[in-house]
Amino acid sequence: MENKKNTSPVLRIPTWIRFGVWFSQQLSTSLATQLALYLFFRPQRFKRPVREQEMHEHALKTSCYVPKIDKEIQVFRFAGKEPKILLMHGWSGRGTQLFAFAYELRKSNAEVVTFDMPAHGQSLGNKTNIVELVACIKEIYAKYGPFDHAIAHSMGSMALLRALRDGISMKSVAIIGSGDKIRNVFYRFSEQLQFSDKVTERMIQTVEKQFGMNLESYSSSMSLEHLKMPLLIVHDKDDKETPFTYSKDLHKIANNSELLLTSGLGHHRILRDSKTVQQIVQFINQHP
Repeated sequence: MENKKNTSPVLRIPTWIRFGVWFSQQLSTSLATQLALYLFFRPQRFKRPVREQEMHEHALKTSCYVPKIDKEIQVFRFAGKEPKILLMHGWSGRGTQLFAFAYELRKSNAEVVTFDMPAHGQSLGNKTNIVELVACIKEIYAKYGPFDHAIAHSMGSMALLRALRDGISMKSVAIIGSGDKIRNVFYRFSEQLQFSDKVTERMIQTVEKQFGMNLESYSSSMSLEHLKMPLLIVHDKDDKETPFTYSKDLHKIANNSELLLTSGLGHHRILRDSKTVQQIVQFINQHP
């Protein structure tokens, strides 16, 4: 069993949740597992910062209904000419988090589309999962694509790679701060909230039974084995949420990839670092 633990928790966990986690585990593994799953599928929704306001105000905003999951999501679009580029945020993020990429891409009049995942940003709901994220990508691709390129962050990267494995096509892709093994996502969550390994294993078993599949089929490494398009793998060495060693491993597995490692930017600031943004856009421009 692969269980990679890393640095101390980065999430701010309210005291009442920490108490609930501790108390539930004193009562029973079953109760603790129910609580863990309740929390696991509910992303944190943060207030949009001022730096993202301009993109929010100037983008064309529409809603997109995703029949497969019976949910509507908020879409942001900058109309333009070719190429057409999809931007994907990560867990507990927002489409406008990738504003720096949108602005850089707009300099060449590219068409840019992004969206808020279910239960994120302006999209409705309070829970979602990676299966739903993949369904959203496919629906956005069908209604607003096809896309020439994509730039994705964190969990959005994992979902995008799975959607590509399932058949959507792009000329090149850049992933930033991506995770890999789904098991590690569960274990990282449990480490942050201090659920036991026993509860974590019960969570995985319950979810696999509920979805009727092996969750590792959504792991980045398994998706990459099937992909041939040019891929830029980007990760910061000081990322405290997702270890950069994941990206080094993905680079070894990928069939056609480049690896870009940065320092001092962490998991989120990398999305608005001008040098990194320009390097990623340059990679995309090299694959017209």
